[in-house]
Order: sequence, then C-alpha cells, then structure tokens
Amino acid sequence: MGTRNLTMVISQEGEKKVAQYGQWDGYPSGVGVGVLKFLKNKNVFEKFKTNLSKVRFLDEKGVDKEFIKSYNKNAPQWSNGPDYRTEEQKRWFATYCTRDLAEEVLTNIANSTDEEIVLMDRENAAKGDGLVEYSYVINLKEKTLGIYGHIDQEPMKVYKLDELPEEDVFILELEGVDC
Repeated sequence: MGTRNLTMVISQEGEKKVAQYGQWDGYPSGVGVGVLKFLKNKNVFEKFKTNLSKVRFLDEKGVDKEFIKSYNKNAPQWSNGPDYRTEEQKRWFATYCTRDLAEEVLTNIANSTDEEIVLMDRENAAKGDGLVEYSYVINLKEKTLGIYGHIDQEPMKVYKLDELPEEDVFILELEGVDC
C-alpha cells in the first residue's frame, strides 16, 4: 500500500546522514518493523555505523553537478521511455535512491563496499504538509529511535536503542491494534 515514509539517521556527532523517502508500507507494521529488525541485528547495525562515515548527500549544484546532468539526460522521461543510464547510474539509483527502498537503504549502507555513499536528502517530504505519513528517526547521538508523523512535529513514540520492544509490542503501541 502507498503509505509514504521517511527513514532518517542522525550520526553520533548530531549530523543528519540519511533521509530516505519510501513510497510503500510506511506503517509501523511495515517499514517500522523493518527499522526495528535492522536495529536489533547487532552485526549489521555495527557495520552500518562504521560505513556511516562514508555517507554524504548529493550536492546537485557543486561536486555532483555533472553526474546529475548526465543522469537526468540518460534517465527515462516516462516509465515506459528508453533508459540510457549507465550501469553505474542504475546501480546507484537502485541501491541508494529509489522510493522503493525505504528502510532497506540502511542495510544497503551497512553492506556497501563503495568508497563513498551518496544519498539524496528527502527530509522536506516529511515536514509540515509534506507527503510523509510516518517518519522513523534513528538518532545515534541520543541513542534513540523516534517515530513521527511529520518530522517537525512531536514524536508519537521514542524508544532507547538499548531497550527496543518486541515486534508485537511495537506494533500495538504505534498502531493500537491487537497483534
């Protein structure tokens, strides 16, 4: 189902490092549980924290200007249009940018062997009257997982990373349904 969402990560230094828009299954029982499982997988989470130093946001007006120009020229103009992107451009988009990723971008970052991980900053989609219905914010500085509607509103719930609930409790607390 098209429940728009945002997966965000704040580094231990307090810097926004991930702001991934997702188009599908943004409910706590969908993307929320995906984030919860990711955080509970200690091996993958540790690899993620290590690779977070490689992450930066796309600089459309600076260092990435030519990449974006080439990407836009080669990308299909319509869903059934011809795709002239290079294999590297397709891999970048599929691994780090597509709206179909949502929280899966976290695992992609953890497992990345890229020297640099370039992401798109989609935080604005979750502000005010933005498109996003649920936002999941992993704050490594505060050691918390916050669940929001719009990112600039009060959180619906905040969990300490070392006291994350079980999946059924997580869903019950956030969706208010019997599991």
